[in-house]
Amino acid sequence: MTKETFSVKDFEKKYVARLKDRTLDWNVLKFQEEIDPAYRRAQMRYIGRGATANNDTNVIAGEHFTLSTMVLPPGCIGPLHLHDDVEEVFFILEGEVTALIQEDSNSEVHEIKLSARDCISSPPGVYRGIRNDGDVEARMLVMLGAVKPNLPTYPEGSELEELRKQRSKEREAIIKD
Repeated sequence: MTKETFSVKDFEKKYVARLKDRTLDWNVLKFQEEIDPAYRRAQMRYIGRGATANNDTNVIAGEHFTLSTMVLPPGCIGPLHLHDDVEEVFFILEGEVTALIQEDSNSEVHEIKLSARDCISSPPGVYRGIRNDGDVEARMLVMLGAVKPNLPTYPEGSELEELRKQRSKEREAIIKD
């Protein structure tokens, strides 16, 4: 019986994601930006596809969560959305942002100021968003608590929620594999 030898090269190929091999993806959330230019932001995926289900082969395959970085230009917003199945974590690396929290689509939107190295975790079932009120790009880590999270929903009656309904079938076809 032969014992397989551990290969650090194979391990590195499978489990290391380097900045030099990544690019900011300004198109992954472009469908939101087309509704409102204030929704412009970019994502750089490291572990898993995230809720957008982009078929990015240049990521570490996630087993239990997703991890990406996000760039939020000054004045831009990650719109209110709800994940019914996972918590979502925003860890601010640079800049100052305002986290937006809403219990349900009919309740008040609460604002929480966050600075570099602050972190917020939004549980499943709570609307969350993020806004850059500063003069410089905000950079953050974004983590979702599942490999293939359900597609997020948006407040009832919003243009984004109507678009989500149209896109959900398209997303399911992508993540079937």
